[in-house]
Amino acid sequence: MSTNPPIATTEEYNPQVPPILPHEKVYSIQVGYKLFRLSGLSLSSDAPSYFTKFFEQPDNEEKILFFDRNPLIFEKIYNHLQGYSININNDFEFVHLWSDCFYFGLKRLQKILSEQDLFANIGNQTFRIPQSLINIPGNSPNFFTINYDRLLIDNLNLIESKNMLRPPPQTPPTVNNRSSELFHDLLEFSKGNNLIVRNDDHRQLLIREARYYRFLELEQRLIKHRLSPFGEIILNINDISRKGLLNPSTKEQEMALMYCRPFIKEQHRELIFQIDAKDFDQSELKIVLNKKTKLPTVKITNKACHKLQQVFKDHISEVLIDDKSLIFLVGFTNSTTFINGKEMNPNWVNELLGIDNPTTDDTSNKKKRKIDDQSNTTDDSDKGDIIEINLSRSLWKLVSRGHLARLHAVTLEGFTCSSDTKIDFL
Repeated sequence: MSTNPPIATTEEYNPQVPPILPHEKVYSIQVGYKLFRLSGLSLSSDAPSYFTKFFEQPDNEEKILFFDRNPLIFEKIYNHLQGYSININNDFEFVHLWSDCFYFGLKRLQKILSEQDLFANIGNQTFRIPQSLINIPGNSPNFFTINYDRLLIDNLNLIESKNMLRPPPQTPPTVNNRSSELFHDLLEFSKGNNLIVRNDDHRQLLIREARYYRFLELEQRLIKHRLSPFGEIILNINDISRKGLLNPSTKEQEMALMYCRPFIKEQHRELIFQIDAKDFDQSELKIVLNKKTKLPTVKITNKACHKLQQVFKDHISEVLIDDKSLIFLVGFTNSTTFINGKEMNPNWVNELLGIDNPTTDDTSNKKKRKIDDQSNTTDDSDKGDIIEINLSRSLWKLVSRGHLARLHAVTLEGFTCSSDTKIDFL
């Protein structure tokens, strides 16, 4: 026996029925092998319709209206006209009822169906997809609503343009090349069951499925993130959407970039983003310390460079771009750094650069000119003044002053030679 809840309209029920047909008169409708007898009250409850237009004609009052359709589907319509809520058991039953109610012109039933859960077949398994998932900002329009809208429009256009004697055949949305198990987990997560996510690999599979079905709000809920003790939001660079970024800085006031996950009702927080060597080559992110200019910078190349440009393109217009690379000034105040498995002291950068009186990080024009000098120095034959540290994992803030931007290190893990040290990152 099906345990699906019955379909019910969300609008307030109106017991008054217009007298389109005499309420006390009984009319006969033959559907396939079964005869249905309905009162004028029942037929008028969802009118005007194919039925009321037929029986309103005086010559048709005593006739039996015949349809060569499935009487099991018409049973649902029969119950609806009698005032009962109806229960739909599977995807084909839903589509057939949907198709017939449009053909018969039952507008109230159309509205009820359009407000209810949808059905789809994913990987040979039928799913009931709740409106609480498919009809909220970020999740709509999606794969299923687009399919059902097209089904509705195509049905109406065909019936009206060709004056068809019966509705055209329709099939429910079917996705054979996706996993039914993953879709089940996706529905469970949408209901608040966060424990359904088994590990990071499983999370990535669910995110991929959410993107496929265009559940963008659900995708944001699935993305791994955490809040720091100071209230910053920490995300992997690959999980950041440009839509969620906010630059609160001005030309006079330097501030960190803020972030809010799109479609999620939460406040903007300072953004800390993570870059991992498992996502990019280890040589694509380097700390470069120039003893001549006394400037610490970070050089980002190739795929990592492309990713940062893609995410932060509206906020790094003044950053030096050299072919396929980005070069940022970088600050280290209150940061934690591990190099070759060893935790560095808070003043390690100034010690390596030979700076006795460190100054506060800024993005002045003077420092920007020095970056240009450093870019040229890296190609000189004298490499003794350049120290390069490859970063395997790193946490950063993007700090802006108007259109000027620099990176501020939060936690770094790097090496000047091979290192197997692991630290607690995202």
